[in-house]
Amino acid sequence: MKEDRLRFSAYWMVLGLVYVVVVIYMSLAPPPSTDVLPFPQVDKAVHFSVYAFLMLWFGQIYHERPVMLLIASGLVMMGILLEVLQGLGAYRTFEYADITANAIGVASGFCVARTRFGGLLRAFEILMVRSRD
Repeated sequence: MKEDRLRFSAYWMVLGLVYVVVVIYMSLAPPPSTDVLPFPQVDKAVHFSVYAFLMLWFGQIYHERPVMLLIASGLVMMGILLEVLQGLGAYRTFEYADITANAIGVASGFCVARTRFGGLLRAFEILMVRSRD
């Protein structure tokens, strides 16, 4: 096992994939019947945050730059596809601003994953192992 690999990477990957499934479901499910958003356009902040977190999460598992670029491309394409599917459905709408927020979120998550914050899962693993000793 390489020293720079996460010890529990398979578990982190499963958690990340569960989050992707939740994002897909929430993107295609009917919206809540009440307006729960506190101010107009807050959904753009939600789009940004969701995709930034996804990129940061997977960027910690696969931190090699070429793999991260592939993941980033996949997340941007996922965001575009979900937006198209929303536009084809009866209760959601297609918005270019959502695609933009998704893509900016992915780019931000990519950048953050290349900083010290990209080692949060590793730090968590170290704490877990130390607490068992």
